Amino acid sequence: MTAPEGPRAGDVFAYGSLMFARVWEKVTGEARPGQPAWLADYAARALCGQSYPALVPERGACTQGVLYEAVSPEALARLDAFEGGFYERVELRVRRPAGLAGRAWVYVAACPEAPEILAEAWDAGRFAREALEEFLRADAGFSQGGGG
Repeated sequence: MTAPEGPRAGDVFAYGSLMFARVWEKVTGEARPGQPAWLADYAARALCGQSYPALVPERGACTQGVLYEAVSPEALARLDAFEGGFYERVELRVRRPAGLAGRAWVYVAACPEAPEILAEAWDAGRFAREALEEFLRADAGFSQGGGG
């Protein structure tokens, strides 16, 4: 399901930089806890020259992430601006702890065959160690709801 014209409140599955609470809060303006969640048949892939990933369909893959529940329409609008045109927001089924499943908004690569999407898996631990602080310092306008 493709995102509607105007954002609506809902759950959001984050698999990249937005899994980190400080990034989430800076982008959305909302401090909230997330819970572990998993997305089947999608893989987080490294992007050439970037510290953040792209999510692409891959049969049999399982991507671990964070589920943020009841995200406001204002926060969704900020996320849409932050993610820009490289990603599209779609509604997918995610698994939560204890095997519970539900639907959530997920930002996937709009063009999964884009040449800048690498075959190598994105490494969240490496991002935390090597790129998180710089990512937060760089801002890229996302603290005002714009970004890229």
